[in-house]
Amino acid sequence: MPKYLVLSSSSLGYSLLPEEGGEIIQSHKRGKITYRETGIVIGDLVELDEEGFIHNVLPRKSYLQRPRLANADSILIINSLKKPAFSTYLLNKFLSMVNFSSIHAAILVNKCDLLTEGEIQMAKEKLSYYERLGYPVFFLSSLDKKAYDFPRLESYLSGRKVAFMGQTGVGKSTLLNTLDPTLRRKVDALYPDVDRGRHTTKETILIPFRDGYLYDTPGFSDFQIVDMNEVELSTFFPGFEGFSKDCRFVDCLHLASAKDCGILKALREGKIPSWCYDDYCKIHEEVKEASKWKKRR
Repeated sequence: MPKYLVLSSSSLGYSLLPEEGGEIIQSHKRGKITYRETGIVIGDLVELDEEGFIHNVLPRKSYLQRPRLANADSILIINSLKKPAFSTYLLNKFLSMVNFSSIHAAILVNKCDLLTEGEIQMAKEKLSYYERLGYPVFFLSSLDKKAYDFPRLESYLSGRKVAFMGQTGVGKSTLLNTLDPTLRRKVDALYPDVDRGRHTTKETILIPFRDGYLYDTPGFSDFQIVDMNEVELSTFFPGFEGFSKDCRFVDCLHLASAKDCGILKALREGKIPSWCYDDYCKIHEEVKEASKWKKRR
């Protein structure tokens, strides 16, 4: 039976592309179609019945809760160093959620054209920590396909299903338009008084690109970790997996009061940067508070 890839959804139904290639078609779902209690999401593979209605969602190889999408090979977390300012705290939030979803992650730093060479070098030194953890890191200006790491990024995207994820205003739509000018994704300037962008992408869509696909997703003005508890955060926070095996307790939260904690030992030895551990403590408090609210419901 032919399989179809869900590219987008609207009041008209779902835009579907045959997995083997062909023309995009529109279809509605038959009844309450779900996969593991989740409705149809962008990136799903579906089957149609004899009348052309979606009647089945095929098993997913990956799923991300926020932004909701399925079957991505990689999540490209897009940041900028200026307008809006770079935040390791927000980056570590994104990475924790992607790690929790068991999807490969890569990091992109945009708007290098707004920086001095010295500022770029300082950023590279800091982000080299993530490269040592195994995350590919790309520096570029989304306005120039020949500068910085743009050619390497194009090679990385080819043949993959890659989701663009990031804070509002970091340049996701501009980057897509530079990668493929025919896309004409809507771009708005930053709000001049608050130094952040408008939400130009309202819904997640899937775009064919170089034998693969790109997910364009809405930006976040405020990103809250969902569906993770304190122990899960302590497990999936970036850079902890290599040291947490040395913790005395399997449910260790790696806080200052923890005994025989592999993370605290690595922190003392300089193997985990203090700024990264500070981010963890801040995010842990947020997850802890969110868990309290869930219990009250």
